[in-house]
Amino acid sequence: PYEEGMRRELDEEVSINTPYTDRCVGLINDDETEVGKVHLGVVHVFDVETPDVAPRETEIVEAGFRPVAELLADLAGFESWSRICLQALFGQ
Repeated sequence: PYEEGMRRELDEEVSINTPYTDRCVGLINDDETEVGKVHLGVVHVFDVETPDVAPRETEIVEAGFRPVAELLADLAGFESWSRICLQALFGQ
């Protein structure tokens, strides 16, 4: 049931048009935000063969792949869960 729900949520937000592997790497418990106080995040890392991933939601405006150093240099531009993931996975 978990994997089925995760895949459904993923398919609603993005289209992955390349072979990939994924793995669960952790949990997020963020009591600093109203959303975080009532949700538990499960973090997955997807390794794609090619960058053929596209947004399905209109709210996803700037989709694409960027170097990790560039993302870490602009942590303030991300929502809290994204910041937590970037810092935990790549340090800073």
